[in-house]
Amino acid sequence: MEAISLFVKPHPVLRDAVEELIRTDSIGYKHVNLPAGQFLFREGELARHTYYIRKGLVRLYSDSVGGTSKTVFFHKAGSLIGFQRFQRLSENWPSILNARTTTTCDIFAIDADAFAEHLRHHGDVCYAMSEYLFEQLAMEVRESVNTVTFSILQRFTALLLQLPQEFNLVDAPAIVPFTNAELAEMLGVHPNSITNSVMTLRNAGCVDRQRNCLVILDFDKLRTIAESLLPENGDAS
Repeated sequence: MEAISLFVKPHPVLRDAVEELIRTDSIGYKHVNLPAGQFLFREGELARHTYYIRKGLVRLYSDSVGGTSKTVFFHKAGSLIGFQRFQRLSENWPSILNARTTTTCDIFAIDADAFAEHLRHHGDVCYAMSEYLFEQLAMEVRESVNTVTFSILQRFTALLLQLPQEFNLVDAPAIVPFTNAELAEMLGVHPNSITNSVMTLRNAGCVDRQRNCLVILDFDKLRTIAESLLPENGDAS
């Protein structure tokens, strides 16, 4: 069920290349451990690093004029984030998005200029980077289509089935550590829409709401509801 497209998959060639650069100390970098809620960069800031996530989950998102935000991607272990230095339109390279840790993260902040130079001289890694960035572009297009193709309840149930996988939660009850407001930001909808969806799933015996988190009580019931919401012809799957 592809009602959401938010989680970036690492590119194996790119991941291995960066791991080797770090292992052999062949590129400038800083090793940082960050708790949840810390910014890697903010919208409008000049970013000097490309970040390689060794462990954890990082949220890339945009702010709106009304004070709400919309998740663009989640980046997980093995993925890269922060390519502002590849912009060559001016002398400055401000970020157009925010990047913030969702969980405790182990991260390597790589010198962006040195990484760009490495790409220039290693065609296989450069090609892997192009595939990696194109996949993110495709994900963004799919997510835009998803918002008009699927109902909020469809997208919400799909999100609840995806999140436990990213947090390695395989058995119920599974605690999803997000408030309704945070879940709404992931889908770019009003929190009231998530509240209504939670009530629907709660009445069906799938989930329960606890303080600052959602508890999935029955994966099978949740999956059944998610599948029942799909059109019979499967056009939206």
